[in-house]
Amino acid sequence: MKVLNWDSVELQRALKPLDWQSLPEISPVQQRYLHYYNIDFASNNDKIKHHLGSLSAGGYELATHVYLHEDAKGTALLVHGYYDHVGIYGGLIEFCLQQGLNVVAYDLPGHGLSTGERASISSFREYDDIFASMVEQCQMHLCTNSGKLYVFGQSTGGAIIINYLLSRDIKQQNSPFAGISLFAPLVRPCGWTKAKILHSLLRPFIKQLKRHFGPNSNNIEFLKFIAENDPLQPLALSVKWVGALKKWIKKIEASHPSDIAINIVQGDLDETVEWKHNMPLLQKKFPNRKLIIVEGGRHQLVNEDLNKRTFAFNWLEQQLGWKI
Repeated sequence: MKVLNWDSVELQRALKPLDWQSLPEISPVQQRYLHYYNIDFASNNDKIKHHLGSLSAGGYELATHVYLHEDAKGTALLVHGYYDHVGIYGGLIEFCLQQGLNVVAYDLPGHGLSTGERASISSFREYDDIFASMVEQCQMHLCTNSGKLYVFGQSTGGAIIINYLLSRDIKQQNSPFAGISLFAPLVRPCGWTKAKILHSLLRPFIKQLKRHFGPNSNNIEFLKFIAENDPLQPLALSVKWVGALKKWIKKIEASHPSDIAINIVQGDLDETVEWKHNMPLLQKKFPNRKLIIVEGGRHQLVNEDLNKRTFAFNWLEQQLGWKI
């Protein structure tokens, strides 16, 4: 069992503004946090430099990780899912670094070390404003020297990317991205019809519901860690967040399609998102999408067991032209 030798409140307060001209060095307490989550990839690789600071966007101070690769071929921008944070995305970060990419990853508002009401949002527009700002930061400070920009989103992170593409009518010819890859992207969650009714009934009376830690991965060690040893895990579902999701789903389902190519990885045992509804819908919105179904895969695909995760990453390598 890992020993918790850092304090999240102290760590959040000590984050320095992320100045691209003079990126902050990793402090001792930050190093302990990175080691706790096994995302200290710069500690044993001289070709990688890691910086952690806060970026102001959308009225929040967002904990932002920047991994700089000495021989960068491009930059990967990662967007995590609801309840998640950058600390538990080590597998995806390592995958991108192995491809020779810089990596930029940030904690969503109310998640991880970022400011904001825990696991809550008033509108998905806030997520969109922040993501647009992050894309601009990457283009301005990283992509001018190190080439292409790739984006990866898990669940709600995928929803944020979908919203960015469809709300701006982004097509293949005007896309800022060299590759778009989504893991179990959220459109409708499972049991959405019942959830909408419950939300309408409960909204006037309660602000949150106790979170249930379900088996959303086949990686037993990951599930145990999340439920018992991760101090950054939110413990409640925000009713306000569900309300924001209701409005977002209506917007996406009414949006016009795009010819842009996206890659989707989906598990066939996913009980978090209503994937049998979402996949046909996304086929209509993105006729050029490519889809792979991970047999036996659950929702947390970036934290699936090693065989399933490797299968998904190998497929993405081929789709992105990194490995033929």
